Amino acid sequence: MRINLSAPSTTQLWILVAVSAFAWSFGPICVRYAFEYDMHPALVSFGRMITGVLMFAPYIWRKGARQIAAMPARSRLLAMLAGAMSGINIVLMVASLEHISVLINQAFIATIPIWVAFFEVTLLKQKLGAAVWIGILAALAGGFIIAFSTADGPAVLPGGDPALGIGMAVVSACSASLYIIIGRKVRGDVAFVPYIWLVYAAAALVTLAIIAVNGISLIGYDIRGYLWVLLLAILAQILGHGALNFVLRFISPTTLTMTVQSVPILSAIWAFLIFSEIPTVSQAAGSVILVLGVAIVLRGQQPKRQPD
Repeated sequence: MRINLSAPSTTQLWILVAVSAFAWSFGPICVRYAFEYDMHPALVSFGRMITGVLMFAPYIWRKGARQIAAMPARSRLLAMLAGAMSGINIVLMVASLEHISVLINQAFIATIPIWVAFFEVTLLKQKLGAAVWIGILAALAGGFIIAFSTADGPAVLPGGDPALGIGMAVVSACSASLYIIIGRKVRGDVAFVPYIWLVYAAAALVTLAIIAVNGISLIGYDIRGYLWVLLLAILAQILGHGALNFVLRFISPTTLTMTVQSVPILSAIWAFLIFSEIPTVSQAAGSVILVLGVAIVLRGQQPKRQPD
């Protein structure tokens, strides 16, 4: 039986969403295992992004290069800028896992829609509804609870700094929100694959620059460390990021993003089962409040249906 990917059924779409969420939730676990083999966060991030570059390379070689050349210069520049933001997002998200638990890392990464709303107000001069502001305040309250209950606590890994880890996760979410906002401006004018390839290429260059500046070697690590990075790339980049971008053509972005809010919970469950990471009551409560606040924001941003 041949599956027509151009017109998938609702069941197929939600299976893809479930697979994507499952794959994405296991990403932090892969990162933690890579750290056990002394893989630097920038190296882990580079491995993830270069996989995306190589994944689309055959298409770019056959057809995409001409599409990229035909893009307006401004669109190419913005795509590369979006990629730079994506690279910073990935590096800081990975690096923060040296300092804070998977639950806290994922809770703060889940605030991306909050920062998107913030930048829409400050940069794009858009107005937000009352529900969005209520969600933002709830998310901020949850974030403060987490921060105050974590900043002075013990680090997850030896030598870690929980306050620094929280800061990295917040800046990571901000960078991701800028990537999303820039992408909205560009995606209406260019084809998906050439655009996303430019994003991955720019992100890979950013992570490679960080590797070069810090004098980090690309070789000489335990093969198991490379395998964990490869698994991270397959799960987070190909199944997670790739599947969601495909499904986005058929499912409302708001509905989809609200569904993805399950990822922090799934990641926390994996961390509990595998690494015995048990959050404090304050951390768990703050995370729940934060994620609920994000869900309210997403719900408040959903366009109202016009009466028939």
